[in-house]
Amino acid sequence: MSFSSSLALFRVPSFTPALLAVLFAVLAEAVAGSYAALLAVEKLGMSPLELSAFLTASAISGIAVTTLFGHLHDRRPIMWPLLLSLVAKILGLSLYAFASETWMLIAAAFLLGGLSSASYALLFAMAKGYLDRVGGDTVLRGMASLRMTSSMSWAIGPALGAALVAVWSFEGVYLGAALLGVLALGVVLLSRIKVVPAATEERQRITLGVVRAAAPAVLALTAFHTAMFMGSNAMSIVVVRGLGTETDVGLLFSFCAALEVVVMGVFVVRPVAARSIGLLAIGFLLFAAYFGLALVWPTLLSLYLGQIPRAAGIGIISILGMAYIQELLPGRAGVAAALFGNTMSAGFLISGIGTGIVAEAFDYWTLFGVCGVLCLFGGAVLFSPGQQQPSH
Repeated sequence: MSFSSSLALFRVPSFTPALLAVLFAVLAEAVAGSYAALLAVEKLGMSPLELSAFLTASAISGIAVTTLFGHLHDRRPIMWPLLLSLVAKILGLSLYAFASETWMLIAAAFLLGGLSSASYALLFAMAKGYLDRVGGDTVLRGMASLRMTSSMSWAIGPALGAALVAVWSFEGVYLGAALLGVLALGVVLLSRIKVVPAATEERQRITLGVVRAAAPAVLALTAFHTAMFMGSNAMSIVVVRGLGTETDVGLLFSFCAALEVVVMGVFVVRPVAARSIGLLAIGFLLFAAYFGLALVWPTLLSLYLGQIPRAAGIGIISILGMAYIQELLPGRAGVAAALFGNTMSAGFLISGIGTGIVAEAFDYWTLFGVCGVLCLFGGAVLFSPGQQQPSH
C-alpha cells in the first residue's frame, strides 16, 4: 500500500474521529472485559451458575438493542442511539467498580451492559457510511483499519487492566474503563460526527433468500465468537487458579491482541475479498489448533505460545467475517453491523451459559475441548451445501 493510499483513509470525512471513538470504546471494554470473570468469581464469590447469569445478562439485552438500533441507523440518520449506548457504557462500568452483591452486578450487566454493547456496531456502521462514499479498496482498507484498531485496543487494554488491578484492585480497573468510555463519548461530541444515509440506492431487502444465504456465515461466526469468549473465560480462571497470576491474564490477552494487529495490518496493506471462504476456514483451523495445544500441553508456556495461532485465527475471521456479512447486505450498513455484532452477543450468551454448565459438571479445562469442537464446526459450516457468495 502506497503512502498516498494510507493518507486516503484519513482524508475520508469523519473517518478519523470514528477511528478514535472505536479505539477508546473498545479499550474500555478490553480493560473491563479481561477481568469480568475474575471480578465475579474472586471478588463476589459467584458460583459457576451465577457466573453464567452474569456473563449472559448483557448479551440477552444486547442482541435486542443492537438489532433495533441497527434498523434505526439504516432508516434515518440519527445520533441518539450511539450517544445513549456510550453513556450506558460509562455508567455501567462505574457501577461494576462498586458492586458488592451478585444481583447488583447482574442487574447492571442486563440494563446497562446491553445498551453499551450496541456502540461497537453503531460506530462501524457510521464509519462505513463515509467509506462507501469513496468506494473501491478504501472501503476494505478502512474496515480492516477499524478492526485492527479494535484489536489494538485489546492489545493495550488487558495490560492496562493488569497495571490498574495491581495498583487499585478491581475498582481501579472499572473506573479506568469508565474514563475511557468518557473519552469515546467526548470524541463523538467534540468532532460533531454525524450518521450519513447509505451512499447507494441499492438497499438489500431482507428476504427469505437473503436469510438463507447469510445463515451459514452467521452460524459459523456465532460458533467462532462462542469459542472466543468461552475460551477467554476458561483461560483467565485456569491461569489464576494454578498456572500463574492475575498479571499473566492481562499479558496473555495483550500478547494475543498485539499479534492480531499484525495479522490485520496485512489486510490493510493488501485487501482480500470477502469471498475467500477457504481463507476463512483456515482461520477456524488455526483457532482450533490453539485449544488443542492447551489440552495436550496444559502449562502457562503453552498458553503463551498458543496465542500465535489464536491471534492468526481471530484476525482472519474478524476481518473477512464482517466483510462477508456487509457484502451480503449492500446499503444496509446498520443491519449488517448489527448482525455481525449479534453473532458476538450470541456467542457471549452461549459462552456464559456453557462456561457455568461445563465447569460445574467437569472443570474449566474441559472448556478448551468444547471450544476446539466449535471451531471445527464453524469451519465446516462454511462449506455447507447451498452456501452462497456475495454478489457484486
